[in-house]
Amino acid sequence: MYAHDMDGFADGLGGLAQRARELSPDELTEVVGELAVLLPEIGGAYAKVGVLAGACVEWGGSPLPLVEVLPRRAAVALETADVFRMAWELATRGKPLPDPDQDDPDSVLRRLVRKSRRTKLADEHAWTAVGAWFDVVDWLKPMITVLGRAEFRRALDGASRTRLLAAAEPLGEHISRAHWVHGLCQVVDDEPLIALDPATGRGFRLTMGGVGDNFQLHTLLADLLGPGGAALPHVEPLEPAWLAAATTGEQHLTSANAVVRRFRLYDGTGEYVYPEGVPADIKPTGGVRVLVLHPPRGRYLWLAGRVYRHMMPSLTLDHELPPAEAAAWLGRIAPARETDLFAG
Repeated sequence: MYAHDMDGFADGLGGLAQRARELSPDELTEVVGELAVLLPEIGGAYAKVGVLAGACVEWGGSPLPLVEVLPRRAAVALETADVFRMAWELATRGKPLPDPDQDDPDSVLRRLVRKSRRTKLADEHAWTAVGAWFDVVDWLKPMITVLGRAEFRRALDGASRTRLLAAAEPLGEHISRAHWVHGLCQVVDDEPLIALDPATGRGFRLTMGGVGDNFQLHTLLADLLGPGGAALPHVEPLEPAWLAAATTGEQHLTSANAVVRRFRLYDGTGEYVYPEGVPADIKPTGGVRVLVLHPPRGRYLWLAGRVYRHMMPSLTLDHELPPAEAAAWLGRIAPARETDLFAG
């Protein structure tokens, strides 16, 4: 890499990847640490070093050696790629963005330089922006891997998470992996949760972590509150395949075995909890996120068990609330504003 020998770099990286598959978790963690040292100053084709670091995490290494450098490097790549996106729209008057897998970076750069009067980009800035557009996915791949690990999310400081979230958002509709990074940055861990069932007057305290969206949350909650769990009489049992898809099994279900919603959820402020949303969207009530169960009223189905294949979810039923505490919570929540399709 330092000799700018691309063929030698590709051969060396491939050989290292092959040997890394045979290492123990401790050895892989050591490799991740040594690769992390290289990441701050590299880009272009050399961003594949970051991909290898992420692969070593997938194979059993710890993601923690990357917590200081990878989020910062990925955020810079996202921010610079977004500069390219805006410049390209100005230069081409809205033509489709280049395909990093198909288009030639040099021809893309020449086009930006020719249209510099529109883009207001100096040549050196155009070169940097084009490079970011073509290598940003190589920074997002390991970022998705490490954000899927609870220990990494817990170690990630708030400022880095906020920067990544903001940097990924504008590119989400153009680059699918930016969309995934944006979603992973919203995942909450060790999050207290109150579930209330007005039909029975019962309430439960839970702890949530690693849940990718509210579809997955619904399935996990129905498992805890239905038969075999808290045994709420109106919560029907789940198919085993539904729970497997929401945890560690096959990620997607077939239309013949789609998940059927067991209840509608509202928060403590009376707002509908959209299945398409994420747990971080649930507004706190008294400093705690609250879920209020309402009858399902019809069959609402979905096929995705979980959004992130390698992220391990956690939803634990810590204890049932004493009747007086459950009644107090039920007394403080706002009436549900039933505006969803199944409200009537």
